[in-house]
Amino acid sequence: MNILDLPVDILLLIFPRLDATSFLHLTSTCKSLHQSEFVHDAQFWSNIVRDTFRVPNQPQVQHDGKRWQKLYKRLLTQSRIYTWGSNDKACLGHSFEAPQTAHPHVPGLIVRRAPGHRRRHVSWPAEMEGTENLGVVADVQCGGWSTSMLTAKGAVYTVGVMDGEQFNQRRPPYMQAIKMQPTPLRYPPGFTQAAERHDNKTAIKQFSTGRSHVLGLSDSGRIWSWQDIDHAALHVKFLHHETKEEVSAGRGTVHKVVGGWNKSVALVEGCGIVLWDPLRRGHDDTAIEDTALVMETAVVPNTTYRQTRGKEDTAAPGTIDSTAEIIGEVQSIVALEEIVLFNTHLGKLFISSIIWTRDEQRLSEPFELDVTQGVENADVFVTDVQGSFRSFAVFLKDGTVLTSNQDRALDALHSTGSQDPLFKSVAALQHKDVISVAFGDYHFHALHAPGYITSYGNEPQACGALGLGGHGDPEGRLRGMRYQGIGGDGRLLPHAYSEGRRVWFEEEKRDWITFLTAGGVNPAEAAPRLRMALGSPGMDCQGEISEWIEQQGRDWEDKFDVRSEEDDGLGAYFALSVTAAGWHSGALVLVNEDLAAKVQAACEVRDPALVEEEEEEAQPGADELQADYEEESTSAASPSLLASATAIAYDWGRWFLGLPPYNSAAGSQQHLRDTLAARNKARRAAERIEQIHSPRNYGESPRKGYKYVWANDHFPRLRLTNGVEMPGEVEFDEWRFARPEFDVHAGV
Repeated sequence: MNILDLPVDILLLIFPRLDATSFLHLTSTCKSLHQSEFVHDAQFWSNIVRDTFRVPNQPQVQHDGKRWQKLYKRLLTQSRIYTWGSNDKACLGHSFEAPQTAHPHVPGLIVRRAPGHRRRHVSWPAEMEGTENLGVVADVQCGGWSTSMLTAKGAVYTVGVMDGEQFNQRRPPYMQAIKMQPTPLRYPPGFTQAAERHDNKTAIKQFSTGRSHVLGLSDSGRIWSWQDIDHAALHVKFLHHETKEEVSAGRGTVHKVVGGWNKSVALVEGCGIVLWDPLRRGHDDTAIEDTALVMETAVVPNTTYRQTRGKEDTAAPGTIDSTAEIIGEVQSIVALEEIVLFNTHLGKLFISSIIWTRDEQRLSEPFELDVTQGVENADVFVTDVQGSFRSFAVFLKDGTVLTSNQDRALDALHSTGSQDPLFKSVAALQHKDVISVAFGDYHFHALHAPGYITSYGNEPQACGALGLGGHGDPEGRLRGMRYQGIGGDGRLLPHAYSEGRRVWFEEEKRDWITFLTAGGVNPAEAAPRLRMALGSPGMDCQGEISEWIEQQGRDWEDKFDVRSEEDDGLGAYFALSVTAAGWHSGALVLVNEDLAAKVQAACEVRDPALVEEEEEEAQPGADELQADYEEESTSAASPSLLASATAIAYDWGRWFLGLPPYNSAAGSQQHLRDTLAARNKARRAAERIEQIHSPRNYGESPRKGYKYVWANDHFPRLRLTNGVEMPGEVEFDEWRFARPEFDVHAGV
């Protein structure tokens, strides 16, 4: 029997049993199998990516086979961790301050920190240190004072402090200490450490970070809990609920763990959504203890329903009469400060209030939230819910993304008749292929399917949590930030909520915007526009300039025409996931270093003037030295040419060490050195004066002998939406894409 005679359903059952190489060989055997529906089979590629690299499922793109196939190829070598925001307790994994280049207000000034000084704020995404030997990183999540990573081998590494409220105390109860380098979370003695080799009981397939603890679900289905990086994990067992290991379905199977803000959550088949207080080892606990029996738990009522796998639902419409089946099967869970939110396979969203006192621990009956409020499409189907602390986002099947917070949800639960709408609709998130939304205390990020991240919200004390640069400087203002108050709190302008503000990973983009903040090629001509954009009380000019810059940066690779047929279409920097908590953020990014190098090279051009100047400066010095050598060799009474050359070599070697020459006859050499030193000193002084009076030097050149292609560009001049024309002597700039319709009340 020919394999092509088999029904398609049979082929789809065969594919999951193949590895990637065998699958590609099979689909290459004939034209019939080399069709897109087979080669890019979404179920095969999503399963193999998640099984091989432990990448979490992304419901919004689970049917995009091409995307999963590209991720499989790039995850092998290109995963990188970037973090930004407040570096309190070293939660970003950036150990020391790197030397900075010139400051925009004082070009040429080098600002250095004392050795060992940790960066307090990081406004641009920076790669986490010490991750080179971790292998493929599959997931990254932020805690209140930490950042944790899951590797393809199932090991969890953490930086910072897991519980920042128990920090660095040298006496009992011995508070937690900072971890500046990624540190593997460990297990009690007798268990295989996941960082060393694979074991089903300790290899983590899914993990979740709460505010001050980490939960992990192992390959065997065991729940592990950490509350201190230095302490071994505790195996979680429940007094009132049965859990089973080494099974994929059936009563007691743990399907998911969720680290809530102040609670731990697990989805247990036959029990439903189980909630308990995070476990904590005391300072006098012995390391031998490996299991904790949780006495006090609560369950969200009517969350036990599970669909029959492999069979279609045969129940006729209207025949479902149990409350559990009306609610449906739980899909995603969010545990906020006071509520639990979850969506089900029926496309519904539910809320349950947490009642947790000394005398009572329970969760209220699930209440369905009305997602149709503010949605034009009457056929509303919820596909996912995500959130943290007091904020959450709801994803609809048609591409709509709604945001809300805990207070509004509680008002709806208690029917208080609040005037505030339950949901808000941010224009930049609607039908823009948003995969996930990550919330910090006052900011949030959206991850879009094409691999970019957008930022929204506020930055306390200009901590850099949005990743848009600046830290109170002009670069952040050109991205759409307003800084106010004593602490310099940053607030994103309403204009930024129309299309969003993307997080930049390209270093050359930072040089470009730095060049613009310095006034471009002609700072004097641009000064009135700079004052109008960055110094005026009104926000219209700043908002539109920031959108113009956003459009230029959005089309960066196409702008420099560096794409080729060999590129996979994912770009030089492809964000696979984004996370946020507190005042900091992080992302798992696939970096195509070859393409990134092409983009950077396309931004640079040789500077003939500088090359010629270097040659002119170098040549006279060489001629003078050669002439002096010849003069010395003819006048000195050296027995041979070799001896003369040796003496000269000794003299110059001692000169480099700051010692007097061996040969007293080399007085003319000393005169020559003094002359050249004075000349170099004068040249350096002239260069410093030129830099101080020429701010355009800041950001126009990547290195000596080269200039950026924008070195002759001016600061943008626009015709604003309100009809005002920005002042200047240069031509008006055009928009790269259509100018959006700005909502000045967005984001408020």
